[in-house]
This record gives sequence, C-alpha cells and structure tokens, in this order.
Amino acid sequence: MKTLLIAVFSILYICAVQAVFAERSKVIDVDLGEGRTMRFIRISPKSIGINYPDYFISETEVTNAQFKAFLDATKRQKDDRDVLKAIKKRKESGVFSTGDIPYSVEDEKTIWRDGKFPKGLEEHPVALVTLPEVTDFCTWLSDAQKSEGLFRLPSWNEWMISAYGRSREYPWGDDWDSIKVHMSFGFKWNKFPTRTEPVKARPQGRSPEGIYGLLGNVSEYILTGDPTNESYFNLGSRSMGGGFSDGKYTEKGEGIAPRQDYWGYSHHATPRECDLGFRVVLDPTNNAELPNRTRLFQQNDRSWMITPQTEKTEKGGGANSEATPLRDTP
Repeated sequence: MKTLLIAVFSILYICAVQAVFAERSKVIDVDLGEGRTMRFIRISPKSIGINYPDYFISETEVTNAQFKAFLDATKRQKDDRDVLKAIKKRKESGVFSTGDIPYSVEDEKTIWRDGKFPKGLEEHPVALVTLPEVTDFCTWLSDAQKSEGLFRLPSWNEWMISAYGRSREYPWGDDWDSIKVHMSFGFKWNKFPTRTEPVKARPQGRSPEGIYGLLGNVSEYILTGDPTNESYFNLGSRSMGGGFSDGKYTEKGEGIAPRQDYWGYSHHATPRECDLGFRVVLDPTNNAELPNRTRLFQQNDRSWMITPQTEKTEKGGGANSEATPLRDTP
C-alpha cells in the first residue's frame, strides 16, 4: 500500500510539474526592475495551419510605466514639451512639413515632463516615441534577458498573425463591435477621443490568445524592413492597428468599420505622434530564420482584411461594410 501511495503521489507530482511547464511555455513574464514586469504570450501559427515558427508577443502595448523602467535603467529622460514648442513654431511660420513632429497633440495634459509621465497614466501606452527610442528599448530588453531570446518589433507576418489568426475579420472575431476598440470610428466629429486609455481597458477586444489592444488606442510600430525585399514595405518605419484618433467616414457622415483604413502606414524615420506607440516580440530563435521567411499575407486593394496567400477566397470589406450609427459620447 505504501509503495502504491508513493507511486500515485509521484505521478501527481510529475503531472503538476508538466502542467506548470506547459503554462510557462505559453506565458513569459519579464522582470523590468522597480517592481515592473512585461508579459509575453506564445503564438503558435502552425496550430491554425500557418507555416510559421512560434514566437512570443507582448500582451499589451508598452505602457508609460514600462518605458519609464527602461529610461531609469539607461539614465535617460523623456520630455515632450519640445514637441509642443515645435508645433507652435511651425504654426507661426506657416510651414507644414512635419518631419518627426506631429501636427498637434490632442491633449497636452498627457505628455511627459521632466522625465515623468502624468499621474494616473501608468497603464496607458507610451506615445510620442521615435523609432530609435523603440529599438533602444528592445536592445535593452535583449541585453538584460539574454537567456530568453531576442526582443524586437513585430514583423509584418507576426503582427498580422497575432491580430487576425488565419482569417479573422478583427482580433476578437468576425463581427464588428465599436465597444471593443478605442478609436474615433463611430463618434460624431466633436466627440472624438482625445487621449489614450489603459492598455487593458477593453478585455472584450482581446484576441483568442489574450492579446490586448491590437486595434485602436495607439498605432503600433512594426519592423521597417520586409524580408521579401518588396519595395513598398521598405519605405521607412511602419505602424499597424490605428490609434484613438483614427476613423473613417463617408461623405454622408456615416461611420465605417475601420477595415480599409489602417492596414499600415509609412512614416519618416523618427515620427512622434500622440497615438503612436509599440509592442514587442520575443523571438526565441534570435532572428536566425527571419531573413528567410516569406510574407504570408498579401495586401488586397489596401483592405483592412488581409488574407493568407494560400486562401483562394478573398474577404470583402472596406467601403461596402455595414455602417454603424455615430455615437454621441466616448
């Protein structure tokens, strides 16, 4: 009897260890110091029939608090008041070439001052960041967490797989629901959102894997280069997903679900926008295979829905999508 009990307990222990290991293989929590962490979730494309290696992607966009950990560790400081000065100077001169300066900042109370973000915005996504700052953040993570792999921006493939799986219309499924996304779509023009919101404010908009905020809040940088060397995808820094100020309207003022607008932008090398941020990918292969990976998705007439090239049936969308009534308030 004693031997049997030992055997049973041994089996239960092994099962428990395997369960913990399996869960660990799905989620990685990275310590940023100062009590801050970043959670990365495993994406397994082959489980949905896409021939692409597994990777981890951050559960949310990088927050102000997480970016502050990087700044503190590298003895840097972020102060966005120079952006406000540049905007004012440009308006006074009548010159509208933006370079890395936005046309406007929707809510000046949200910007960083003297190396600090405003109180209460800890869990808002960091914005007004340049591509060099973003890549430095990834390099800092990689140097501090060498045993995990390489931290970098998502590739086009990785962002699209994370957002749409094999053929979803939206990150959460196939039906549009404006409650699941933080952007200007559906609002009357004088009721547009003017700032970001906490990165986990809309759990209804998560992907099946549990990734938050792939649409709206802030648009997200992706890798500047395309491994297939297609010229369009190597014009400069790019972003995906649209931010809180994005939306699309017909001439009649009807709101259209943003399936056509925000498949991706090309930017100046160092843009700073109040609704442009980033999330991070953890590549366990240290980029060993990235140069050899072909793009799995094609652009269909700038449609928001991008279908895998292996699919023969193209999804509809864009200007013919069903209109949604405008909302009065956020």
